Amino acid sequence: MNNYSVENYVRDIRKVVNEEVAEKSITERIKPLALRLAEDKSWIKPEYYNVNEEQGFGLHLLHEEDDHKLAVFVIAWAPGKGLAPHNHKTWAVVAGIQGQEHETNYKRLDDGSKDGFADLIKTNEETIFPGNATCCLPEDIHSVWNNGKEVALSIHTYGMHLNHTGRSIFDIKTKTETPCIVQVQN
Repeated sequence: MNNYSVENYVRDIRKVVNEEVAEKSITERIKPLALRLAEDKSWIKPEYYNVNEEQGFGLHLLHEEDDHKLAVFVIAWAPGKGLAPHNHKTWAVVAGIQGQEHETNYKRLDDGSKDGFADLIKTNEETIFPGNATCCLPEDIHSVWNNGKEVALSIHTYGMHLNHTGRSIFDIKTKTETPCIVQVQN
């Protein structure tokens, strides 16, 4: 198998974004490319397994355009840790590299007109393993949880760097919506 580098991947996703307008078409074309990168593993460095203990996961930036578009991360999820329901406000493609990530999808029941309020209902659950990938559109809401016993590693590709989208995190019990900013590992 030929090595498929992060540079090759970025080149290929730039081509897709230039050729497609619809976000669903973009994610569907990037999905097999993300799986190809996740399968290769020759580009993975030991530091990509580092986790921010406070956050419960480590975000490792591999690529970001100058205008913050086309951000590519490796995310390491500590066992038993994850991120509460959140949106991205951009398209996303996630491919499993190692371990497992349990994803729960939600539907928003309110119309979003009341600031800081959100009423969510669970709609679907699946676990992503190596060789699996999932896609999200800007308004999709999901939570991610490492339900395995080892660090879970995955490649995440976004139409915009997560900290530049105005995305939210949700609390189902209190029905609240607040800004979601994550710490990126150096």
